Amino acid sequence: MLIQVIGAFFSVVAFSFLLHVPRKYIIWAGFTGAVGWWIYLFLIGINLSVAMSTFLSGCLVSLCGQIFARVLKAPVTIFVIPGILPLVPGAGMFRIAHSVIRSDGMTSYYIIQTLIVAGMIALSIMVVDSIFRLFLKTKGDCHVDRR
Repeated sequence: MLIQVIGAFFSVVAFSFLLHVPRKYIIWAGFTGAVGWWIYLFLIGINLSVAMSTFLSGCLVSLCGQIFARVLKAPVTIFVIPGILPLVPGAGMFRIAHSVIRSDGMTSYYIIQTLIVAGMIALSIMVVDSIFRLFLKTKGDCHVDRR
């Protein structure tokens, strides 16, 4: 498991270069992805479903991104977008293409599984972002009634 977490860290760091993340934030983005992948592997190891494991690890990635953004005074997307890379269902997309080519009748199953995982990633980011917007308002979020 440690080798996979280290691999996730370096893959996120490399992906951060492709996304032109500023150099001073690349290590933090790598940490975000590694922590997310570690919790995913841990949850899968205790026999939690893939969907729930993806959701909870996506929540952790988003939470780390929100915290790092506030501490380091940077946009949240600098940490969250690279950080979700290990969770993205690339193997599911490969299985879909392979199943279509082989015509083995499993295509719809793979499509549904891949969409569930992708949906859980999106949902986890949205939930954590919504919680932060509700409870941690900044000066710019203040609305004044000018009647």
